[in-house]
Amino acid sequence: MSTTTTFEDLQAAFPRWTIWRSSANRLWATRNQRLTDAQLSHGLSHTIDADDADQLVAQLRDQEDLAAGFLPQ
Repeated sequence: MSTTTTFEDLQAAFPRWTIWRSSANRLWATRNQRLTDAQLSHGLSHTIDADDADQLVAQLRDQEDLAAGFLPQ
């Protein structure tokens, strides 16, 4: 994670997700709510992972875009 991006920054930007770093040094994010089968079929994910903060942010933004109209805001 870059020195300008902290877990607090990520959590503040994506409050519907819990974000952590694994023992394998990968970043992970899990939704704070359950998804229906229809939402999963639409491409929404419960959990995503990435090598670095930039990749995780890109995936989180993609997920937020997909969620528009499917999840309560």
